[in-house]
Amino acid sequence: MGTSITTWDNVSAYFTFADNPLALMLFSLGVAGIVVGLIRFIMKHEKEAFENHK
Repeated sequence: MGTSITTWDNVSAYFTFADNPLALMLFSLGVAGIVVGLIRFIMKHEKEAFENHK
């Protein structure tokens, strides 16, 4: 027996944007931007560290 996404029954966490595709897409793009930015920062740092230890 599943629960509905729009009711408060037995809910421990409730995300008000869970039924809004635009908000989910913006949240996903934000998370993807953070991950890509972090990877680029790490790559830049590692490249500089490698150049300093040659």
